[in-house]
Amino acid sequence: MSYRYSLGMYEKALPDDVPLGEKMHAARKCGFDHLEFCVDLNEERAARLDWSSDEREKWRRLSAEMGVPFTTFSLSLLRKTPLGLLDREKNEEAFRVIDKGCRLAVDLGSRVMLVNGYDVYEEPSTPETRARFFENLPKAVSICAYYGVILGIENAEMPFCRTITDAVELCSHVPSPFFRVYGDIGNETNAFDGDAGRVYEDMLKGTGYVTCLHLKDSLPGKYRFRDYGKGHVDFARCVKAAKEMGVHLFTAEIFCDESRDYNRYAGEVAEFLRGYLDA
Repeated sequence: MSYRYSLGMYEKALPDDVPLGEKMHAARKCGFDHLEFCVDLNEERAARLDWSSDEREKWRRLSAEMGVPFTTFSLSLLRKTPLGLLDREKNEEAFRVIDKGCRLAVDLGSRVMLVNGYDVYEEPSTPETRARFFENLPKAVSICAYYGVILGIENAEMPFCRTITDAVELCSHVPSPFFRVYGDIGNETNAFDGDAGRVYEDMLKGTGYVTCLHLKDSLPGKYRFRDYGKGHVDFARCVKAAKEMGVHLFTAEIFCDESRDYNRYAGEVAEFLRGYLDA
């Protein structure tokens, strides 16, 4: 078996109404090694945090039988109660979400749980919200450390954490083997206005911190729904940086476009990315 890399498919590559089992089958059929499981603001996916032990066992067993592990887990539901909110009750709710997320990750076999790099979402970031984020961060990391789940902070589209260097700086506030960076090369490229050289240099500053990478294309001001190879991401140079950093875990962050054959497109993306990863 080759241990060079594992390439996953983001489950939102397929429509929301496609059952999870079919998404797992599609991931394997389209040429991916794992499926990135998601708990977000979608009501059905958010309810996964309260799955019964029988439900958890069912999906863990099916994952093993199909050979499609839930290696990574996106907890973007935390956008609803980000750690920088000044409301203490919402801070406690955030901790409960992280705790439930960790327990679900353990039950499903996920090793890395992604959270977006926001202090607040859909409201202004201020010195007070940033201070509250850093006040709450140690407890969030300690919850993950308790369960043995890596908390991966993603560089996002907001100034608080736009680059991999920004995410590394957040990690430096709470030194822990269970707090690392889940990088996003599309967001990274937008942060540097498409300057591939600066992106490459910034990515290398994540050496020792970056545990996974989202692979997607982007354009200035457009962070999602950009066809691979039609944006301004330099995939060759980004993958080169990833290899130099020793990153082996990747996810194609595909967002479903129901106006086309989404299964076929997912397969095309897998082939496109493996062209760079296998080079």
